Amino acid sequence: MSNSDELDIIVVGAGLSGLSCGYELAKAGLQVAILERGDMAGTKNLSGGKLYLEPVHEFCDDFLKDAPFERPVVSESIILTDESSSVSCRLDCREDSGFPNSVTVLMNPLVKHLAKKVSEKGALILPQQKVDELIWKNGKVIGVKIGSEVLNARVIVLADGVLSFLAQETGLRPEHLTRLYGLGIKEIIQLDSAIIEDRFNLPSGLGASRMFVGKITQGLPGGGFIYTNSNSLSIGIVVHLEAIQDWKSDKEIWELLEAFKSRPDVAPLLSGGKTVEYGAHLIPEGGFKNLPKPGIPGLLLVGDAAGFVLNTGSTLRGMDLALVSGVLAAKSIKEAAKKNFSSEVCLNHYQQVLKKNFIINQMKRYKKASDLLALQRLYNRYPHRMVRLTQEMFMVNSEGKSTSFGKMVRKFIFKVFGWRGLRDIWRLIRLGS
Repeated sequence: MSNSDELDIIVVGAGLSGLSCGYELAKAGLQVAILERGDMAGTKNLSGGKLYLEPVHEFCDDFLKDAPFERPVVSESIILTDESSSVSCRLDCREDSGFPNSVTVLMNPLVKHLAKKVSEKGALILPQQKVDELIWKNGKVIGVKIGSEVLNARVIVLADGVLSFLAQETGLRPEHLTRLYGLGIKEIIQLDSAIIEDRFNLPSGLGASRMFVGKITQGLPGGGFIYTNSNSLSIGIVVHLEAIQDWKSDKEIWELLEAFKSRPDVAPLLSGGKTVEYGAHLIPEGGFKNLPKPGIPGLLLVGDAAGFVLNTGSTLRGMDLALVSGVLAAKSIKEAAKKNFSSEVCLNHYQQVLKKNFIINQMKRYKKASDLLALQRLYNRYPHRMVRLTQEMFMVNSEGKSTSFGKMVRKFIFKVFGWRGLRDIWRLIRLGS
């Protein structure tokens, strides 16, 4: 492509947000090029996770039709851990509504499938294209530079992930401060489908999600997870990056995952499995208070590049926010196209639709979550005491005595939590209200 050529839109990054944006724009007949630094779309996407479908249904129903999801999630657990024991709160929901609340996904096959759909709509997906810098003119972004080649476009969409050096170049995002990120260490463990269903007590084709909090992170803010895929398990640990710097331990962070896998309440679930993928990546955890502006003249941010990840304590959401932010950016560009791609129209519309839809609304409601979830006692004191109390509740001593229910309630209130803990519970209850 020569320097004089101009596209309507360049999308940097062929992840969920970039592809959903490109799909909407190509469907509208606009010229779209999606630049992907990997060998092909999906090769840079690590492992998988859980995608909440209800939030994206209105925006991405056609785009996600026939997508290669792994399993609809019908069993959810939050598990508190100490050194070797755990207490579970588990929901098994087998209602046949025909529309699951969430599904497990593996990113590589999902992104490859979606990229094919985008290409079929006429968008150009260009692999092995690493954007080095943005091109500016009169305070507006007008293109990108790849090596010595310049590509011009009316609008640039940055969907290049959590570290987005291009967004940092614009001044929209600060330098990469450790307090704004979490570190995820993940594995995919291959296991026969029937074995997965037997071990997780699942009907054929259905899935489970297990979230772990407590000793598994050695006091660091964070947690662990296991998701069931069709023929594999996604397992991992997520810890806050800033806490790692102050961590006084002779262990390496990757050893937390190995210790997690060897726990007596986890190892039997993985037995006989084969690790087929391993890696680590950063997760934006800055929350609402650290969201950058969503764009500048000629450029919009979507997905992880815009900081759109929401941790409520019981859910960790990024995929649904990525998909919807890409669609909302595309809608704003289409509105701007009616006004000769007016940058003012594009930015104003994007800011408004982000506020009107659930992304900004939900992130604002949970704006205090990041501070509360950084409290160390949530990961050592409370889980440890809760496990010990539960053990006592089921214990009968040599004299045939067991702890009365009333005494258990008093211990739960005053020994597990105390007044500070009750205040923490109140703060958790108030999150999102």
